[in-house]
Amino acid sequence: MGTGRWRQIAESLRVQIEEGSWRPGDRLPSEAELAQRWGVSRMTVQRAMHELQRLGLVHRRRRAGTVVTSPSVRRRAGCVALLAHHSQDRLEMAYLRGIHMGLQEELHLIVCDTQGDPEREAHYLRRMAKETDGIILFPTCDPENTPLLLRLVEARTPLVCIDRYPEGVPVDAFVTDNYQSTLEALRYVISQGGHPLAHLSHPDLYISTVRERYQAYLDAMQEAGSTPPERWVRWIPGVPPYYEPYLASIVADTLIALRCDTPSLRGVFCVNDRYLIATLEACERLNLSAPEDLQILSFQDSISLLPRMAQRIHRLVQQPLELGRRAAERLRSLLEGHVSEPAVVRVPAQFYPAVSDATSVEGG
Repeated sequence: MGTGRWRQIAESLRVQIEEGSWRPGDRLPSEAELAQRWGVSRMTVQRAMHELQRLGLVHRRRRAGTVVTSPSVRRRAGCVALLAHHSQDRLEMAYLRGIHMGLQEELHLIVCDTQGDPEREAHYLRRMAKETDGIILFPTCDPENTPLLLRLVEARTPLVCIDRYPEGVPVDAFVTDNYQSTLEALRYVISQGGHPLAHLSHPDLYISTVRERYQAYLDAMQEAGSTPPERWVRWIPGVPPYYEPYLASIVADTLIALRCDTPSLRGVFCVNDRYLIATLEACERLNLSAPEDLQILSFQDSISLLPRMAQRIHRLVQQPLELGRRAAERLRSLLEGHVSEPAVVRVPAQFYPAVSDATSVEGG
């Protein structure tokens, strides 16, 4: 069978729709019927249907099949949406550059700022599913949006997640290998005498990044014999999307309590930049030096540190350019009708260990 067979089917149906043989609201024949009519496999028909859906000529309805859309609601071909948490965030801007690298020039990108709010996310998901060809999503991972995401997947909306992946949703996702990268970094810190160490995070374990980093912490501490590791975990809820100075006071009080309970505490693992900055300021208030008094490990993506300070902490740095490019390339493949089992692709974070004598190393 020629590779252009699905294009012939899509073109034939497109002409019939535009000439009025199929009117808005009409249901097209089933995939099985079309496959028999054209003498092809159902996979070939699926690719043709994906093309019609990409052009906005049809949409899938649960239990109703493939239905012709009204011209007034047809999406703009050649347009994809990026649903970001905070469109000016440094990490997400780096993802955006990677996405532009992976998209074809003829594809236009619309950026929607969900602000990490599940309601805004649901609003933009519904809207962009109708108005664009496909979606790249920084998911909130909030369980309340799981049914909506499942409906979009069932309707075969071209959808790719990035940075995180929603639990229980069969969707392509391109993420950092949070568990393995964290585990290996923690093993290094522990080998340098940095244990027991505390873990500062927020309690939303439905977020894949938070959950995987937490699990790596538990496993690393148990390997080192520091048990039960939960005694050194501190959840700090309600942390804003950008660093606020009051966090330093919370972390300072937390460190005082932890060191009082465990005088031998030698390290802190911060889930992200905001906790890192708060920890650095808290250490300054408490006259603690890193890494001599306290070894600090953190993901560091959205903030810039002076080189001398950066070299005094253990840093895990994600690879947003590669993740963004690969996510965009996968979306392009979906738009072209290439169907495959959805997969979560994990890319290791880069690890930069701390050095005691920061004057001997350059860079950051």
